[in-house]
Amino acid sequence: MNRIRGLLGVFVAGVCAATAIPASALAAPSTVRTPVEVSALPSVVGTYYPMATPTRILDTRTGNGTPKGKIGAGRKIDLQVAGRSGLPATGIGAAVLNVTVSGPTANGFVTVFPGGEALPTASTINFAKGWLGSNNATVKLGTGGSVSVYNRNGETDVVIDVIGFYAGDESVMTERGMGGQVQWYEPYRIMDTRTWGVIPAGGEFNAWIDFHDYNPKVQGLILNITAVSPQRAGFLTTWSGEGARPNASTVNYAAGKVVPNLAYVKTMPCPSGSCNGATGAARYRLYTSATTHIVVDLVGVVDDGTEVDGMRFTPMSPTRIVDSRIGQGLPAALGPNATGRVTAPAAMLTDATQVLAMNVTAVAPTANTVVTVWPADTGRPKPTASNLNPAPGQVVSNGVLGVLGPQDAFHVSNLSGSTNLVADVVGTFQVYPGTAAGARRVGKPTVTGSGWSAHTS
Repeated sequence: MNRIRGLLGVFVAGVCAATAIPASALAAPSTVRTPVEVSALPSVVGTYYPMATPTRILDTRTGNGTPKGKIGAGRKIDLQVAGRSGLPATGIGAAVLNVTVSGPTANGFVTVFPGGEALPTASTINFAKGWLGSNNATVKLGTGGSVSVYNRNGETDVVIDVIGFYAGDESVMTERGMGGQVQWYEPYRIMDTRTWGVIPAGGEFNAWIDFHDYNPKVQGLILNITAVSPQRAGFLTTWSGEGARPNASTVNYAAGKVVPNLAYVKTMPCPSGSCNGATGAARYRLYTSATTHIVVDLVGVVDDGTEVDGMRFTPMSPTRIVDSRIGQGLPAALGPNATGRVTAPAAMLTDATQVLAMNVTAVAPTANTVVTVWPADTGRPKPTASNLNPAPGQVVSNGVLGVLGPQDAFHVSNLSGSTNLVADVVGTFQVYPGTAAGARRVGKPTVTGSGWSAHTS
């Protein structure tokens, strides 16, 4: 297939108009797509609905969602998702979860998969003995709206926060209205506190992104958030800034580590007179429990469901497409400054597919390194952002939006030493014909943010 890859656009009076922003963040489309006329009622299938605030639905330490106690080796628990904590009882196709492992007694991994299905050859979060960490996971719901949580080795506590969900059928519209579509960005760094100062323990940070004319369309951001060298173990939490900080975590980190995680963050528009005058800009808030630097990369935007070439999500059971240890997808481990090219399996694609929702794992790198994923065959260089920052010998996972190039492939690079890589696909994003349109704008947003403030609650 040779599909056109979508870019963020602004739809004005039936045309896609360019905005006055620098044209350096995204790859330009190779042709112009003819608008599609749609006479049927709008569909919400595959659109995204954020929780008002992230909500905890599993904590084996306290007995939330399951009897209290660690999950044993080779054991699984079934977790009801639909109908809990304000989620619809029916109509959910997949849930966006933040999965945290705490205090495992052995090296191993946890897999979260659709309830009622057989255990797949895939992992959600990989860890070492005694580790504390988290990973974003989009998981198809199975029997009765449930997921299963499997632990491979030893015993471990598992905590799961629900961030949002994708509609599986039209029943969600009656209760929730139109959901949001996803617009992808090539990874673009929007914040790096190493350039201006560490965030202290208990600090809350107000941040925003000004998308100019596109601001009214923005409902949320998809970010890769990294804690860099925290002074002690702790966590980061991101939310819209509306209301009190939720009892949920976005990134869980150990002292001295570099720990990234993918995050879906609901935003609120900056009111008049705030955000250094960027009225209507997409505002969000971060909190850190320990003193740390924070790096944030923009990888996607959730729109209001009407933006041109918005993408809808189709969930699937976790499917492994890369395992360099056995020559699957990549012929071997990637060496220093090496880039591999992965072609997506044709069976999981349609002409409208643009992005693979993946869990990417670095397996035992020989040096501190950086792993970056970006679309292949576009002629564009590797972005300055990162997806994984593993230390020597670690087995580390992170959620990744694997944007496909015009030949259905993506690049993955390794900076230092050598490392094996594994990639499991959990679903695909495709352009919705009801909002497919022609020319797209090329560029990146103006990025601004405030300083931190002491946490007082």
